[in-house]
Amino acid sequence: MPEQSANKTLNLQLWFGDVLVAELRDVFPHQGTWFALYHQVVAPENGPAARRLCEFIAFCEKWHERVRLGETPNASEFDQFSDVIYSGLWRLPCPDGTELTMTEGPAFVEGQASWNHPESDGSRELAARQVWSRLTKSEVGGSNQG
Repeated sequence: MPEQSANKTLNLQLWFGDVLVAELRDVFPHQGTWFALYHQVVAPENGPAARRLCEFIAFCEKWHERVRLGETPNASEFDQFSDVIYSGLWRLPCPDGTELTMTEGPAFVEGQASWNHPESDGSRELAARQVWSRLTKSEVGGSNQG
């Protein structure tokens, strides 16, 4: 995971619609991608959506483990989860009352979750840093927003 750029911590919850998926710890952006440690709280016995989410998380972890072991799995294997990945239901309620959304679902790799900051006018990287700065009450270099 990239090194966190400041000592502020941000903890959030990852939701899929009305299903709590994971507790996220030490959330931060790096070059327009968000990273966090995750603790899965969704369980397959909580219904069909929960079961599907558990399958997706397990698949992500196993797929990336194959990469780590030197295999070359095909990215098209993720197509079986397009209903989850591109659902538009991924969200992160924030402490300031706002909500971060995802255009695509997160990746789950070795206990870490990551996702791209949504497209924005200008730099995705700067937009993510401004959000992180707002949520942690930190200063962003070269920005008037705090």
